[in-house]
Amino acid sequence: MKVWQLKSSLNGFETLGYRDFDRDSKLNDLLIQITPIADKWDFVEICTIDEGKESDCPHFWDCPIPVFSEKAVRVLSSFLKGRAEALPLHHSQKSFYGMHVINVIDAIDYDRAVIEQLETGLRVGFEKYAFIQEKIAGEHIFRIYLDDRVQWKVFVSDEFKKAVESNGLAGFNFIEVWDSENVAR
Repeated sequence: MKVWQLKSSLNGFETLGYRDFDRDSKLNDLLIQITPIADKWDFVEICTIDEGKESDCPHFWDCPIPVFSEKAVRVLSSFLKGRAEALPLHHSQKSFYGMHVINVIDAIDYDRAVIEQLETGLRVGFEKYAFIQEKIAGEHIFRIYLDDRVQWKVFVSDEFKKAVESNGLAGFNFIEVWDSENVAR
């Protein structure tokens, strides 16, 4: 079993941003929450920042969540159901959705993970991830905690990655962060 960090490819693909950054970037405070926020979501207008190849997962410069095309939401719906909200983003030419991942799992094996720590002792990230396999089995899209704080990064399973690849979805970038086969027992 592998865990992949989900990112957007910047390799020649279009990128997006808020049309009204000052107004809409305030919504980012809602996005760290782990409860559904669709009822609080406003009309959010976005624009193309950089032209490029069409992407099903374009990079969104102003927002810390993944953005999916309508096609990606449809193709990946079985993985997203009950795990992520597709929040509409209004673009003048295309349909995009901000993916608010509400599936947050306390799945870090702190005995094996390597934590980034400031001189003050504050733990701020991971140099090396280690997961508790039983806690992520059957989980296809999720975020994690560092101690008691929800992290922004989104992780996906092999099955999610394979669905993206087999359906020809463009612009996704997957970074392998953990492999259960390479864990010392």
